[in-house]
Amino acid sequence: MYSIFSKIKLLYKPYTQQILKVLEPHELTELQWGLLRYLQEDGPTTFSEIAEYWQVEKPSVTPVGQKLIDLGLIEVRPGKDKRQKVMHITEAGQLKYRECKASVDLYQSKLLEGVSEQQIKVVNEVLEQLTRNVKKRGLL
Repeated sequence: MYSIFSKIKLLYKPYTQQILKVLEPHELTELQWGLLRYLQEDGPTTFSEIAEYWQVEKPSVTPVGQKLIDLGLIEVRPGKDKRQKVMHITEAGQLKYRECKASVDLYQSKLLEGVSEQQIKVVNEVLEQLTRNVKKRGLL
């Protein structure tokens, strides 16, 4: 029998591959979509804060942000400290966010067919607790 961790791992790759297909018509990668979604839903942030959130090194975030800047979907403004660069979503970025979100929501709703709200709530709670446990043990 598969453990919960094996099932999570088995779900990850096909889900990621399908999300790439969903985002392809919008000409965004999964990471670009993730950054755009973060800025729309959580507000302006720095490259360092995204790197910490994604649990990667800051140089890994820079090309993702730069591509969105080149596309006119985000802009960078100085923060309180002039050396700090804060990313903000632009109007074009907000439009792209709405377009992508509609496609992603449709795909995810199809995946959740036959899954009750209670089941979704329990899975979310379990995943949040697993994340806390991993962080507590210094692994994240």
